[in-house]
Amino acid sequence: MKKQGQVTIFIILAIAIIGLIVLFFLFKDKVGLDDKVDSEFEPIYNFVEDCLMITGKNALERIGEKGGYFFVPSNAPSIDDRIPYYINNKMIYFPDKEDIENHLAGFVYEELSFCILNFKDFKDYEIKHELDSVKTKISENKVILNLNYLISIRKGEVIEQLEDFEVKLPIRLDAIYDTAYKIIDEQKTHLDSICLSCLYDLGEENEVHIDMLDYGKDTTIFTIIDDKSQLN
Repeated sequence: MKKQGQVTIFIILAIAIIGLIVLFFLFKDKVGLDDKVDSEFEPIYNFVEDCLMITGKNALERIGEKGGYFFVPSNAPSIDDRIPYYINNKMIYFPDKEDIENHLAGFVYEELSFCILNFKDFKDYEIKHELDSVKTKISENKVILNLNYLISIRKGEVIEQLEDFEVKLPIRLDAIYDTAYKIIDEQKTHLDSICLSCLYDLGEENEVHIDMLDYGKDTTIFTIIDDKSQLN
């Protein structure tokens, strides 16, 4: 199949086809409290952990829609600032895995407060809190989110300090990233054609679906869909 010019990859994490909204639930590996938190304050701990899970899911959806970015960088060519080019005019713009981890962390850092809402549902507690840092790790078959959130809670005469939170989202971003990397590695050797059998073999290897969409006369959008990252 001949295709002149530019090639882009549009990674979609379990959102299926463009324009189709798929609802799914993400199950997380919860960190055991191991009696480190007084039972009186467990609801707040669990609330923060749940918000971290929800915001992490939203972050994965966002970077899936934007090819690995929270916001597409101004120095990266893109389609309407939405879909970044990974190959454009023979130049490679493929993001490092660390870049994607940082964009995930940046999303969670910026958006977590919209879930926490200043702990407005915990009127029986006096709560002081300061978000310190968010770190993410793309690991095998999961994405790990670590949150350092300094929380001081008082109820009556009892005071509790919370700080570290972690959730693990069962999203195979590692497999999707590897698939995208290999597509670019293959594509850069022959910019004027697309190896369909190579795409099929790569999809089989990583257990993902790879779709293509012609966008204009000289752009191809690749969509990587991982059904295993949809958990009902």
